[in-house]
Amino acid sequence: MKEPRSVIVKTLVVDRDPAKVYQFFLNLKNWETGGALKNIKKKDEWWETDTPFGKARIRLRQNQDFLILDHDFQTRDSQWTVFCRVTPNERGSAVSWLFIRPEGMSQNEFESQLKNFEIETENWKKAIESK
Repeated sequence: MKEPRSVIVKTLVVDRDPAKVYQFFLNLKNWETGGALKNIKKKDEWWETDTPFGKARIRLRQNQDFLILDHDFQTRDSQWTVFCRVTPNERGSAVSWLFIRPEGMSQNEFESQLKNFEIETENWKKAIESK
């Protein structure tokens, strides 16, 4: 077995019921409100999108009972599984994303790929709380 790779964890706290937050992220078209993903289209079990790094495909592996929104993210150069959870937090929710550095990707490249994720989470927060 290989040694563990580095991880980056991102979070979002939002003043909305966990079920509503889960439903928001379950519809990948809503991910466009984050600002990084564009032209999201469903194709079979995958969603295709344009990203700042080129074309990508996303496949959700959700579990509504446990508010899990794990997803596979594929680009031409890399593939990762993102572990995503919506967690009840008082009257609102906390959303967490755990990214494991893809094999063959340098630490600098990994950090660079995720450096603007906070912009997306802030935009998602605005979109969710405005509904």
